[in-house]
Amino acid sequence: GVVPGLNKPTTTKKVEEVIAEVFGAERAQLVWGSGTGALRWALMSTVKPGDAILVHEAPIYPTTQASVESMSLRPIRADYNDPASIAAVIAAHKDEIKGVLVQHTRQKIDDRYDLETVITQIKSLLPDVPVVTDDNYAALKVKKIGCQAGAVLASFSCFKTLGPEGVGVVIGKKKYVDRVEKCQYSGGSQIQGYQAMAVLRGL
Repeated sequence: GVVPGLNKPTTTKKVEEVIAEVFGAERAQLVWGSGTGALRWALMSTVKPGDAILVHEAPIYPTTQASVESMSLRPIRADYNDPASIAAVIAAHKDEIKGVLVQHTRQKIDDRYDLETVITQIKSLLPDVPVVTDDNYAALKVKKIGCQAGAVLASFSCFKTLGPEGVGVVIGKKKYVDRVEKCQYSGGSQIQGYQAMAVLRGL
């Protein structure tokens, strides 16, 4: 269902407002595609095809790699475990980097970086560049997800928080979540009310 004027189910809108409040964010949007879909929409709302993005010096998660390739994004790698590496890579590519991706959970067995520390350093060096986080496996298991640690958007799968399969969350700054919502215009793109309620039950 799509309610005239709201363009989404009323219950879904209410649930999104609750999720935003739970995580202290300006807005949240439920999307199809689980965490992969949520992260894909987060990237699409913050960077343009062909842009260079800063990523960790580690293998990119396969489904995230598919999103990177589909947008022809150009990864620039820095070791997030090493503040000196982050500073050096940003200094060398400051004018190129248009976005930042930080995965909350470990990508390599020896990863030890603190999400908020990494985001704070990157924002100090690239204050106008949007930071997006992949919070799959971390949401509700840590004190802060990306949008609470300084990122403009966080993304995760509702299945990882005991909600329904196939539904993801994009959450953070209203400016960017609005862009995601604008692309979810059709009725077939909407998360229905009963599915949204299942997300809340999982939380």
